[in-house]
Amino acid sequence: MKNLTRNTSVLFLLLLGLPMLNPVTGARAELEDGGGRSVFARGAGERALGLGGAFCAVADGPAGMIWNPAGLALQQRRGLYVSHSDLVGMGFSEQTGVLALPSWKLGNFGLGLRRFGVDGIEGRDGRGTIVDDNLEDAETEILLGYGRPIGEAWHMGLLFKYQQQKLAGYSDGAPGLDVGFLTRPLVALGSSSPLADELRLGLAIRNLIEPEIRLIEDPVKDPTGLRLGLALDHEFSENVALLVSADVEKTREMDTHLHAGAELVLMDLLALRLGHNADMLTAGAGVNYGNLAVQYAFEDNVIETVHRFGVGFSFGPSAEESRRAALAAEEQVLQERVMQSFRQRELERVEQLLAQADQALEKDDPYGALDHLTTCRILSPDHIGLDSLSARSYLLMGRHLEEQGDLTEAAVALQRSLALQPDNPEAQVALARVNEQSDQQVRRSRELRTLLDQALADYAQGNLELARAGFTAILDQNPDDQEVRALLQNTETTLRLREEASQAMTQAQQERQAQQERRAEQERRPERPTTATAPPPPATATTRPAPAARPRFADLDQAQQREVADLYRRGLQAVRENRPEDAVRFFELVWNRAPDYMSVAENLKREYLVQGMDAFAAGQLDRSIEAWEKADMVVPGDPRTRGYLTRAYEHKSRIQKIRGEN
Repeated sequence: MKNLTRNTSVLFLLLLGLPMLNPVTGARAELEDGGGRSVFARGAGERALGLGGAFCAVADGPAGMIWNPAGLALQQRRGLYVSHSDLVGMGFSEQTGVLALPSWKLGNFGLGLRRFGVDGIEGRDGRGTIVDDNLEDAETEILLGYGRPIGEAWHMGLLFKYQQQKLAGYSDGAPGLDVGFLTRPLVALGSSSPLADELRLGLAIRNLIEPEIRLIEDPVKDPTGLRLGLALDHEFSENVALLVSADVEKTREMDTHLHAGAELVLMDLLALRLGHNADMLTAGAGVNYGNLAVQYAFEDNVIETVHRFGVGFSFGPSAEESRRAALAAEEQVLQERVMQSFRQRELERVEQLLAQADQALEKDDPYGALDHLTTCRILSPDHIGLDSLSARSYLLMGRHLEEQGDLTEAAVALQRSLALQPDNPEAQVALARVNEQSDQQVRRSRELRTLLDQALADYAQGNLELARAGFTAILDQNPDDQEVRALLQNTETTLRLREEASQAMTQAQQERQAQQERRAEQERRPERPTTATAPPPPATATTRPAPAARPRFADLDQAQQREVADLYRRGLQAVRENRPEDAVRFFELVWNRAPDYMSVAENLKREYLVQGMDAFAAGQLDRSIEAWEKADMVVPGDPRTRGYLTRAYEHKSRIQKIRGEN
């Protein structure tokens, strides 16, 4: 048995030179390593082999990490690639399986398993007698890769591996490490031309840590190798694209080898390849259908031609889609928290206003109470308790006016009280008493009293067009009714103020929009001299400038997209930390550059609403209107914003009328 071991040890050492016999190792140039290189040094993946092994600067797809670990950073979707080849018909077989797992948060990972086997080997003793006619050699390589981008132009990757060999009962294994880099060199130099995105440069160091296998006596290292690659991927049209690539390979104690290849892609469906691998001609084809890709490679080997087949499958969302989904979920939680805070702040303001109104009523001051309630109604028109306090205030106001002899305004106040609380007996009794006194003074008929009651009810409920028609009908029958004439004048004045407020709001919005569009135009063309043309005329209620095209996030380059995303995150952080001014500033920057990014418009609108509420509660009417106009520009037509603006402008018009500014 010892003699058998000694005799077969020579065979073992010879079998360590299987790469020389492996038909995939090419022609004479591959024999220079003396059997020291692992069979796995040749690479894997039918697309790469069809390109002659010129794949260092391409390195995409799950199998790309075998050629350059930095290729993992290019992987956008999870992918699986498997292949099996029976080589030359001499018992040689090769299997490869690679899984790519991209993660937007952690970087991209890759797992792989490669196996090369030979069976049917005869074991002989020193006299040439066959002692075993079915020895097997099996070599396995387990791969764990990691890659991620570094900035806009650079990608890096690491590939940890463990090589194992088993032969006739002997086995050993050893770890190794590959490193790789990919860059778009012109982008790295600051170029933004189409060529800059098409040109890639790759560098890969195989076996920076060399696996060392010892089966019997002498250890054998898988030597360090260096690859430098250049690739140009140009799209001629939507249906035709061409990839050309070249690699220079240098392995320790071996000559330098050149690899070159070209790939023509038609309609994103069919790929045709041609390559040169050292002294060997290669070719290949690929068919892509949806998430499935079938690959074929041909090698004109010196022993026999080799045909290879592999299948790839992509699945799951892309890393960018996963990133956006995660950010959207995170933002949804934040939005709910922020909206809850927004409602809480709004509720606190309204409760404070209601408390102040209640205190004013206790002091017998219905006018002060109604001032607070008017503000409250602008901020939260449907708040519970608002109608009750308003009804009490109008009832108290009606009594005061009745005592002062102003029966017309007393009737209006009491009608408003009943409009809010129709079943209030105090208001009903007071209104009946005021109406009776008024009828005695004016001598109205029962028919006119009915018309007047309906007109007053319309007036109190804000149905001014109906109220005006009712007052006009009464005056047609009784032109001397001065109370009704005064009511008609008040109605027409209120309608005019409402129309003026609406026009003022529309004009202010149009002017602000025109100003923003001019600013956007200047940002798009900063080189345009400001004195070259006269500034556009201000917008009016009848002339509106054509809306300028807003930029979209997808139209920005990668650097701009990263900057927008960073500003947005900083805005959210400012919201979390209750820094509203910083939040507005960051959201404004994002909205001006990419108004469709995430929920920036809703966030900015909400911050403007809060600003306006703060200003309005502080009595700063113009500042509140300005903030709410901005909110309406960011999200046009928002019901809450329009409600704030409408009431604020009407309030402003009433104040101006009282002050005599109109």
